[in-house]
Amino acid sequence: MSYLSARYQKVPDIRVRPVPEMDVCLVYTPAEPKLFTLNPTAWLVMELCDGRDWKSLERKYYAAIEPVRSRQAAQTELQQVVNDLMEMGIIQSVPVHRSRRNNQGNRPGRQH
Repeated sequence: MSYLSARYQKVPDIRVRPVPEMDVCLVYTPAEPKLFTLNPTAWLVMELCDGRDWKSLERKYYAAIEPVRSRQAAQTELQQVVNDLMEMGIIQSVPVHRSRRNNQGNRPGRQH
């Protein structure tokens, strides 16, 4: 999976129920009916997946845990948690499409 060429967001139809007094977040995935209990790390990563690209996700995650983890440990942990949340059907990656001009220099969508 190419982390750098995507944006990350929650799957639209999930149901999220934070339970802060227990330091967990419950997530129900109706597409494949399952109930998951997220620990604080997975909960944080899920909340950060609001359409950010990978670099922004890395920066925000590291800023949140910096005193506790090194940058390398944070990157490794983030990759694992993102993979886990994607496998659970809680977050999804959306490819980033860059607009390009065609050979005549016209902008997409313009008609002559």
